[in-house]
Amino acid sequence: MEEVDKLPKRLRKNLDLENFEVFHVIPLGDSHPVVVMRDKRSDAKAHWCIQYQGSGYYFQTLNEVIYYCISRNWVKNHKN
Repeated sequence: MEEVDKLPKRLRKNLDLENFEVFHVIPLGDSHPVVVMRDKRSDAKAHWCIQYQGSGYYFQTLNEVIYYCISRNWVKNHKN
């Protein structure tokens, strides 16, 4: 199953799926999951985007996305 298929249709219609592909969906137990997307355009200034509650947050690297998600407590930091 693709990540985009995990999203309700009402959320999916608000995403720019022409220029972005859904990389990962972080369900938060409410109606607003975190959607991590990667820009398909080779000339993009920011290659990663997080969509959450109708707002977009843009990042240069996947590591920046991961650290942002950890800082928001959307994912846990598993240090060994």
